[in-house]
Amino acid sequence: MLKIALDLDGVLADSISVWLAIWNALKGSSLKLEDVKSWDFWKELGITSGEFHRIFYKTWKNWQLIPPTEPDLVSKVSMLEELGKVDIVTSRPKNTREYVLKWLERHGLGNKNIVFVKSNKSELDYDVYIDDSPVNAEEIASAGKHVALYDRPWNRYVKDTDRIKRVMNLEEAYLFIKTHVLKF
Repeated sequence: MLKIALDLDGVLADSISVWLAIWNALKGSSLKLEDVKSWDFWKELGITSGEFHRIFYKTWKNWQLIPPTEPDLVSKVSMLEELGKVDIVTSRPKNTREYVLKWLERHGLGNKNIVFVKSNKSELDYDVYIDDSPVNAEEIASAGKHVALYDRPWNRYVKDTDRIKRVMNLEEAYLFIKTHVLKF
């Protein structure tokens, strides 16, 4: 059976929009999602990784404010489950676990298997990944696995390859997996 790793932040949960709202409130700035052009955008803001993650903790503490990336996640995840076993795989630290589980429950995904990881996602035992991280996409593809790269401003420089396919939504991810990965 095909094993599918479905990312949380940036693919299911539009957490970066809330991160930016918190940042804008703290700094009196007006950064928008489309302004985030790189994965490590926080470096351009002159903050440390620790500061970035502290704001991300605040983001998830306010989980009720985090919108889904697209409507009707339940039916889209169900569609993916027609193709194989789907796990929600996230690098969220354990201190956000309670908030993540509440968010998933609110959006009808509370019954899904969720995997919290510290290691490199490419080392996990999945056949295909749906992820928005350009770093993860390149590492996963280098490991010989497939990636449906969920389109976000910070990954637009990544080009499609035989292992990486940019998708605009979960329906496109489904089609990529069905027509490309299952036939591979």
